[in-house]
Amino acid sequence: MRELSLNVMLMTGFVICWSSGFIGSELASRAPLNALDLFAWRFVIAAVLAALWWRLHDRRPLALSGWLREMAVGALTMGGYLLCVMLAIGEGVSASVTALITAQQPLLAAAIATLWLREQLPAVAWLGLGLAGSGVVLCIAGDWQGAGSAGGWAYALPILAVISVTAGSLLAARRPSGLGLAASLTAQLSAAALIFGLAAASTGGLALPGNALLTWQTLGWLVLLSSFGGYGFFTVCLRRLGVNAVSSAIYLTPPVTLAWSAGMFGERVETLQLGGMALALLGVAVALIAQHRLRPLDGCTH
Repeated sequence: MRELSLNVMLMTGFVICWSSGFIGSELASRAPLNALDLFAWRFVIAAVLAALWWRLHDRRPLALSGWLREMAVGALTMGGYLLCVMLAIGEGVSASVTALITAQQPLLAAAIATLWLREQLPAVAWLGLGLAGSGVVLCIAGDWQGAGSAGGWAYALPILAVISVTAGSLLAARRPSGLGLAASLTAQLSAAALIFGLAAASTGGLALPGNALLTWQTLGWLVLLSSFGGYGFFTVCLRRLGVNAVSSAIYLTPPVTLAWSAGMFGERVETLQLGGMALALLGVAVALIAQHRLRPLDGCTH
């Protein structure tokens, strides 16, 4: 019972902190500091804190190959993924719809496992994929109808985020580095800091955070909740509970983000969005149940 309670607490923390990243992207789009600069400083600060934690509590020798592997994972699951998420929200795609689109990642991983890795996927699971995809289309239509600020091309950005995080997740699952949690986070956060630093520099240079309260509130939110909370819980849950459990929990992030966005930002929830979310969740449930009955799909992670 104690083990079950701990697992539930860990997964709850993961869902809440993972959802906070989409809210943080919305906050970043409203802060005085340019969003790219803000995200660059987020990862610089988080990487420095993670490095201090690592050096204070972990004295084990470090393998260069493991470090480079974790940097590659961070570049994909943090850098590429979050850059696309941030750009999508900046272009007017709502945080809740962005969360729903990116939550389809485990289904993409299942499709890759079937087509590339020759894993078997039952026909019922493919039906679930189709239902989930239809739900995403309805959510996009509702978002577009309600806000009208995002161009059609902007909805491709969350899809690119899904592709990036899927590639990084498959790399992490197939080729584990063997590093401790502190070292892994330091490597991953450093890679993300490099990516966002280069992105910020390419748009005119990396500006200092300044003294605006909203900027520092957003940085605190992103560093503590999204970086250490989200990716910390993700890493612990992945190692403790396995990839299928973590993948399933991701599907709880869209409703949490939707409720969070409505409460914090007053985002209007369209009927099509609610219907699309329900259809997507139904499709996800069908696909996951069908996969579970066949056998667990190794490598389906976030």
